[in-house]
Amino acid sequence: MATNSEVLKTANLLIDTYGEMAPAGAKIKADHLQDNGDEKGRAVWLLIARAVERLLACLLYTSDA
Repeated sequence: MATNSEVLKTANLLIDTYGEMAPAGAKIKADHLQDNGDEKGRAVWLLIARAVERLLACLLYTSDA
């Protein structure tokens, strides 16, 4: 399983690269891993997707302030 810092680092990289589409990209990656039988990998990418969603929500909230 990935550490919290690895999840957050990956989430930030996805946001930097894909912006608002980052959560979809992480979920697509999770789906591909599930299709290939990698449930642990899928679980990690779902954590990353949730982290991306939380980070984007914070960014949107702070940019509106």
